Amino acid sequence: MPSQATARALDLAERRRSSRLPAKVTLVVCGQSPEKQHFQEETSTLSINAHGALVALATEVTLGQRLLLLNPQTWNERAGRVTRLGALEGGRTQVGIEFPEAAPEFWPVGATPKKVLCHQS
Repeated sequence: MPSQATARALDLAERRRSSRLPAKVTLVVCGQSPEKQHFQEETSTLSINAHGALVALATEVTLGQRLLLLNPQTWNERAGRVTRLGALEGGRTQVGIEFPEAAPEFWPVGATPKKVLCHQS
């Protein structure tokens, strides 16, 4: 059984900086494969938040890898890094992508509820 300090650390690690919203938003993800080949893949989000997204990719990516997300609805671009990899059916990988800072404006208007937006001081 983990100590209280370990349990608290695990709990903090699992907390998100903003709430996730299950949403299907079409994106184009660009980057370099581990073999240094440029790729561009159209995909949809599984969930979004002000600090990033969870997407399904067929292209192999690695933890910490930098990617560029393009929202074709708004033509906005946002850089992010891969923070999570998980298996999905059909040869795709569940990829968590985190933005360096909150960017709720990246998502289509009305896609993110107010509770997802950054706390204002």
